[in-house]
Amino acid sequence: MLSHLWKILWKRKLKNAMISAEILLIFVVIFGVVVGFSYNYQLYQRPLGFSSENRWRVNMETNSDILDRPQPQLVDQFRRAITALPEVESVSFIQIEPYSSSGFSGGFRRVDRDQKIDTYSLSADDVAAKTLAIPQVSGRWFSEQDEASGEVPIVINRKLAENLFSHEDPIGKVITNSDLRDKDNASYRVVGVIENYRYFGEFMSQENIAIFRHSAFKNSPLNNMVIHVKPGTQRNFEIKLYQQLRLVRNDIDYDISPISEVRDHLLRQKAIFFIPPVMIAGFLLIMVCFGLFGVLWQNVNSRIPEIGLRCAVGASSAQIYAQIVTEQVLLSSLAMAVGMLFLIQLPFTGIFAKFIDWSSFFLSAGIAMAIIYAVSITCALYPAWMASRMSPTDALHYE
Repeated sequence: MLSHLWKILWKRKLKNAMISAEILLIFVVIFGVVVGFSYNYQLYQRPLGFSSENRWRVNMETNSDILDRPQPQLVDQFRRAITALPEVESVSFIQIEPYSSSGFSGGFRRVDRDQKIDTYSLSADDVAAKTLAIPQVSGRWFSEQDEASGEVPIVINRKLAENLFSHEDPIGKVITNSDLRDKDNASYRVVGVIENYRYFGEFMSQENIAIFRHSAFKNSPLNNMVIHVKPGTQRNFEIKLYQQLRLVRNDIDYDISPISEVRDHLLRQKAIFFIPPVMIAGFLLIMVCFGLFGVLWQNVNSRIPEIGLRCAVGASSAQIYAQIVTEQVLLSSLAMAVGMLFLIQLPFTGIFAKFIDWSSFFLSAGIAMAIIYAVSITCALYPAWMASRMSPTDALHYE
């Protein structure tokens, strides 16, 4: 049966080639869209490495140089003023607050190796882990004991620890962001390992992260604060906080907002990002549906003598119906098989290893195939129904 259908398809290979090209194109487009959704959904499901609930952020800007030099008294004044509010649990100064769109990247390596690992870095104070509820894997967070220490402490995330030290214990090890040929290597001793801290938000991949200790006595004040407030804190807390900050310094501009609102804004931006590819895929899918339906209808009308002859020799309506639908399924399978020959090179070569692995490849291919089969079969149902109702008499009168 199948070999006979393949012969029929081959005899109309020019017409079928156009249909196959349309199916191949939409299959590749749907595959790409599903890969994007699958990758971002997996990112969304992973732990953030911090808590954004009941957290507020404050961004400070000024035209003066007050924030350009070490200001331990100013930092202490801010901390005392904010913690004096009954709604506040804790407050931290941090270089890049959660859901920020900025970041610093560089490279870190072991002091005994030349290979650098691409790493995002930022600075935070001694209570940032408590304020943001950052899970500690091993070691400790920064503390006042690091102030008098001659070594520069650093906290790294789990992924950077695995990339630098594999199965070794990273606590107490020394790393550097300088090249091997540099005489004055800046070295840092690892004091702790945290979970994969994804401060860009739910759609940040698991990157290598290194966090420096911020010292109010040695470094200029950080321009961003994160405040942990008690559950149930109302939105008008912003007014109280603003007034309290103005009592400390009224020559600084304060941008205050709940981190949950910043998160919602970024999620909406991400949703908007997916609209164009989804619209393109939907438009192409609709065009393919109309094209398939029109071509199949035309094929059925042009094959009236053939179908009538089959009915005359005893073929039932169900057999005619199954023939038309099966032909379309075979045609779709052929087009997708060609597409798979090209797409399977992606996980083989690892070109987009960050976005697609074998599991996501087969999942995306399976979903794309299911959509194509559903569209192909749906478009073939009515032409197949027309063909199944044809009688031998119609064929004899066909000119």
